[in-house]
Amino acid sequence: MNFSTGYYAMSQEFIAELFGKRDVSDNSSSKFIRAKARAPMARAAIGLASVMLGDAALAQEASQDTSQVSLEQIDVAGQGEQQGSDYNPRTLGLTRIPTPILDTPQSITIVPQKLIQDQKDSTVVEALHNVPGVTFFGGEGGTQGDNINIHGYSARNDFYRDGVRDPGWYTRDTFSVQEVEVLKGPSSFLFGRGSTGGVVNLTSKLPVFTNFTTLEMSGYTAPGARVTADVNRTFGDTAARIILLGNDTNVADRNNIVTKRIGAAPSITMNMTPDTRVTLSYIYQKDDNIPDYGIPLLPGSYFGTPYGQPAPVPKNTYYGRLTPGFSDTEQVNAHIVTARIEHDINSQWQVTNVTRFSYIDRFVRIRGVQIGNQSVGTTPNIYNAPVGGVLLNPVPYLYPVGGLWVANTNDFQNHTQNSLLTNQSDLVGHFDTGLLQHTLLAGLELSQETREQYRTTLVPGSRVDVGFPNPYPVIPSTLPILSSDQYDIGRTIGIYASDQIKITKYFEILAGARYDLFKIWQTYGNVLTGTKDLVSQINSATPYNMNANTDFLSWRAGGVFHPIENASLYFIYGTSFDPSSEFLTLAGGQQNLEPTTNQNYEFGGKIDLLDSRLSLTGALFEVIQNNAIETINSAAGLYAQIGKTRVKGGEVGIAGKVTEAWSIFGGYTYMDSRVLSSALNNTTGLFISTPGNQLANVPRNTFALTNTYAITPALTLGASAYYIGARYTTAADIGRVPGYWRFDLLGVYRIDDNFSLQANIYNIADTKNFETISGYGSATPGPGRSAVLTAKVTF
Repeated sequence: MNFSTGYYAMSQEFIAELFGKRDVSDNSSSKFIRAKARAPMARAAIGLASVMLGDAALAQEASQDTSQVSLEQIDVAGQGEQQGSDYNPRTLGLTRIPTPILDTPQSITIVPQKLIQDQKDSTVVEALHNVPGVTFFGGEGGTQGDNINIHGYSARNDFYRDGVRDPGWYTRDTFSVQEVEVLKGPSSFLFGRGSTGGVVNLTSKLPVFTNFTTLEMSGYTAPGARVTADVNRTFGDTAARIILLGNDTNVADRNNIVTKRIGAAPSITMNMTPDTRVTLSYIYQKDDNIPDYGIPLLPGSYFGTPYGQPAPVPKNTYYGRLTPGFSDTEQVNAHIVTARIEHDINSQWQVTNVTRFSYIDRFVRIRGVQIGNQSVGTTPNIYNAPVGGVLLNPVPYLYPVGGLWVANTNDFQNHTQNSLLTNQSDLVGHFDTGLLQHTLLAGLELSQETREQYRTTLVPGSRVDVGFPNPYPVIPSTLPILSSDQYDIGRTIGIYASDQIKITKYFEILAGARYDLFKIWQTYGNVLTGTKDLVSQINSATPYNMNANTDFLSWRAGGVFHPIENASLYFIYGTSFDPSSEFLTLAGGQQNLEPTTNQNYEFGGKIDLLDSRLSLTGALFEVIQNNAIETINSAAGLYAQIGKTRVKGGEVGIAGKVTEAWSIFGGYTYMDSRVLSSALNNTTGLFISTPGNQLANVPRNTFALTNTYAITPALTLGASAYYIGARYTTAADIGRVPGYWRFDLLGVYRIDDNFSLQANIYNIADTKNFETISGYGSATPGPGRSAVLTAKVTF
């Protein structure tokens, strides 16, 4: 058997393993009804993989006629010539920002592919730890997934892939991601609703016109294993690529937490004419996990502090449930299909059209232990016995933690299905009017989104021992008679334009605006569990059928000054809006409310050094949110729009190569957050969020820095340091999580041009660092000390 034949056979076995039929239920005795997930487009992926993997011998022959090219040298973004260095890309993958980063008046951080590879970041959230000013939330009402803040404001609904919104609550793997672009500050003038603190854009790995195959196999001490295959082939004016993923890993020092994931990302690019390119792509990701809802916060009375803190238990303590039929689980099927057409009208004008359909199916069932008084609106629920006993209110100071029993009510399952069908067109051009040089963008977005959530709040089972939680409780839970079923459909029309005008080589001005018309229709009611037969309204304030219309004009304006050719100083002012239906859901009483509005002021500077291989950035910013919706009485549909908050601060960043051997990436962000005004609760007479309080999950200080150094051409060593300061879990400031440092190490040894070994050690000090927090009153520790060994083959 020759190499190509044997490799083809192995590839078929690997594909069969990835795409073969699997039972996604956690056990056969499950009592719960779930909609059947749509089958992936596996046949197309298998066919493409068979052609490409089976063509290994032909590619090897072709490589004898062309120079060997390592993957690090390839423009794998498919965007043409790139300036900068592998830690410092100087152009964005977004068509909507057609100017170089140096000339763009906005704080932008790009987490490059080289850094993702050096750190072996397997998820987008892991990559985002490199971006100061970004903080992380855990499960909120079953959301889990990528739930982040940027500059103090939620960006959960502000994830994009190649400039197109990527809805759905799931953890995005990096196997199909080339770069992670973070644009800070309100950006509704480009992206529509949301983007109060900024947006995250993922650029996809797409075909390039060269041949390569890369296989990576990683072993984890946590334990676990991860395998990826990345194959690119050219066929004349056509290039095709497929990336395959298999992942089965635990989390170090977190008992029972498991991530099982497979994925495939086939794509093809065709040069139809010298001026026209068509790219078709598909991303499939399937998860079968045991999620982590962290460690609950105990009230401040236990610690003798005015705020609650995480329970003083070992970081491996698991509060979930593993009882067959009731076990905690998270199951995801994500499908993203994209068609992109680019046409160069001439050397100065280009038009791009993108059509995408995405479908995210996610089922989650969890026992997220919630202790009363650690979330607004909750009541005390800690007893001194597993049955009966005395309600401990307040909880006594340093009471034996093994004697605290929680009557937990945060026990539920959600089945959520999100879909998006969108068509977006962008026109980018350069032209002159007299002495003025214009860079013009004009675009149109037409989108339809749907969201259905079938939620069952389970009848509470046995009380949970805070000190020694039992994952197999005597009474796990029972099904209620009623569940809730909510279906929403939203439609968006967005028209936008911007013009950046170069007046002289020293001065540029920018102005842009977007008009959005966003409509949503909702049906929402109590239904019989299992059959989904409608029984009643959710409450008297929420009719079964509701709708809401929002139209809004967002805009941005600013200027850029170039004191020297390779530096810029800028000022920018921008607005954004957050309708009450931003997340494609409506609460009764909110359908007629005006959208929350946001303002951003930013003054910053950028300088490119060493032929753009190294860049330094800095900015001062202030984000003000007005007209925020605050809940007076949700059951009665009473809300107030007098909430006002702000976050102001500053940040500095560095990225690139100091020397040919030394690469650096990182930065520091300072944030001062405050509640400026708030409504009064008509029951308690107290502010809902006391003016002067800090906002949720906004530490004053965040820091991240990675350095690598090529000791020899074959050996590279590196280290990373991260710091996140203490932060509160809600703007009521009733729960607080301590800050932490984390230190990582890495080493890469290149045996030859085709084979390398890499070792990563995470959290070398083995600290108990709470990386994510939840407003319902929990904090999730990051992984303990662990290591990953990776073998990489490229040919």
